[in-house]
Amino acid sequence: MPDNRPFSQWEASSLPVIAFAPASHAVLYHNPAAAHLEPGGLIAGLPSEERAALLSALDGQSGDPVFLHAGGEVYSPLMLPAGGCTLCLFQAVTGYYNRTRDALDQALMASEAKTTFLSEMSHDIRTPMGAIAGLTDIALSQPGSPTKVTECLKKIKVASEHMMSLLNEVLDMSRIESGRVQIQPEPTNLSDLLHEILIVARPQADSGGLRFVLEMGRIARENLVLDSVRLKQVCLNLLSNAVKYTPRGGRVDMAFAVLPAGDGDSVTMHVQVKDNGIGMSREFLMKLFTPFEREEKSSVHKIQGTGLGMTITKNLIELMGDQIQVESETDKGSCFTLDLPFTAAPDPDIDGSLEGCKVLLLDSDARQGDLTLSLLKELGMECDWARSAMDAAAYLNDCDLFGTRYQFLLAAEKLEGAEMTLLLPELRNRLGQDLPILLLTDSDWSQIEYVFTRSGVDGHIPLPLFKSKLASLLSSYAGGTGRGAPPAEVRCNLSGLRLLLAEDNDLNREIAVELIGESGALIDCAEDGRQAVDMFQNSSPGYYDAILMDVQMPVLGGLDATRELRALARPDAKSVPIIAMTANAFVEDVKKSLEAGMDAHISKPLDIDKVLSTIDSLARGRRP
Repeated sequence: MPDNRPFSQWEASSLPVIAFAPASHAVLYHNPAAAHLEPGGLIAGLPSEERAALLSALDGQSGDPVFLHAGGEVYSPLMLPAGGCTLCLFQAVTGYYNRTRDALDQALMASEAKTTFLSEMSHDIRTPMGAIAGLTDIALSQPGSPTKVTECLKKIKVASEHMMSLLNEVLDMSRIESGRVQIQPEPTNLSDLLHEILIVARPQADSGGLRFVLEMGRIARENLVLDSVRLKQVCLNLLSNAVKYTPRGGRVDMAFAVLPAGDGDSVTMHVQVKDNGIGMSREFLMKLFTPFEREEKSSVHKIQGTGLGMTITKNLIELMGDQIQVESETDKGSCFTLDLPFTAAPDPDIDGSLEGCKVLLLDSDARQGDLTLSLLKELGMECDWARSAMDAAAYLNDCDLFGTRYQFLLAAEKLEGAEMTLLLPELRNRLGQDLPILLLTDSDWSQIEYVFTRSGVDGHIPLPLFKSKLASLLSSYAGGTGRGAPPAEVRCNLSGLRLLLAEDNDLNREIAVELIGESGALIDCAEDGRQAVDMFQNSSPGYYDAILMDVQMPVLGGLDATRELRALARPDAKSVPIIAMTANAFVEDVKKSLEAGMDAHISKPLDIDKVLSTIDSLARGRRP
């Protein structure tokens, strides 16, 4: 029995204490708190790696932390010299050890995920870049074939848009992680917003060989206070995913409704995106919103993506005040549901000028026909609903018999049992040239306009229908204005305007001059902010109608150049419109531009129609 008297101070300690003999590592003493460690032989009972680490520490050959698994706990020994032996105090660190290990595991998983992401991202970026380079070479090699060049350019545009979407996802994720993404709500018309979403979603579904179905529910209010950019991003991401992960011949459904949420102006926007595609396993559903994660199966590997889209979507939805609901099953499809809380803004006024007008509706779709009929009645209009060509003929015969007359014919693009392009000329002859015939369609009007206008159609009303938009379009045709009303939208005519363009990149400058110059505007170019300030200062007052300013330029950046321009001692320096055209596209970038004295901010790649309309709007008051 060892003599415990030299170690008596440790008898009452709650810490396990063991004294080891030098060289032999035999146990000379252990206190009662260590009784559960020593009886079985601590050193002998340890795993080989932990045993080696403890022995090295006892011999003074290692200063690294030592963690020992013994008695269902994790201990970290503290070595103290005590006469001719080594005293070890064993502190339980199980909680700390587990937390550290979990953090390390998560860090390793995150590192592995990011490594995978960088590898896949490199591939995904190189793929469209390779396509752009190859298609450019093809176009350059065949200058005498306009058809081939045009085909290449269309494909280049698709590839560049895809690459831009990849970069935007990475930037969005970075900003979300840093807490820099903010929701910027403003009054928004739902008709415009939904049509902007469908303009993108429907062609995607068509190109994927899918059937796209929009199910419109009740629209309690048409104008809401929301961040239209972020909401559109969320909806398009859900729809794009549905299209990507649904094989050809499948179906994608989108349900949309705005419902009252108690008293006052509170409403709930219900959005549901459902598909019958490849779906997700239960295991992957647990990781769906983890950055860089993509399901490990062959059908997914063939599909381009960063693994960031759903993480971004989830964060944006939470910023809007909701949680996304997901249901999915492998090989059966997925369903994503949102119920977003918003505040309604005042709806547009409807003047009542359509009350009493008589309409003939020609539509064989029961659901769409019911919705159209309901909206027409809300506008105070009288409506006859013909579900077939025979019904239409019967209604027209009744009109002839009773001497009544329709003010409008609303015809669906497709009618069961009839070819509309053949039926419409007959209706035109029967109704005369003055009565407006309007096509109800969810197709791209530019693709079908030629065929239907030759068939006697005066214009179109885009689906889905909103009461205010329907009233506005019908009013523009009221009074028997007939063919060609309202006039087709054309790009702004900026003839006579002189613009100053500050852009340091040669290619960007060439593109801007070419596209904006088509409007008739005269353009002078500066290669940096300093040159722009000098050119403006050396011009006569009122010479420039607007300035287009890049932000990041050598010598003098766009923000500083704007500040110098606004400080010049001439009256037009304060009033000349200055428009930022920059790749800096985030909310704080816009704020910086406006604070510097700019009037508007347009991000690159340029939406030329937006550029022209902005110039036209800001410069209109300066025209003679």
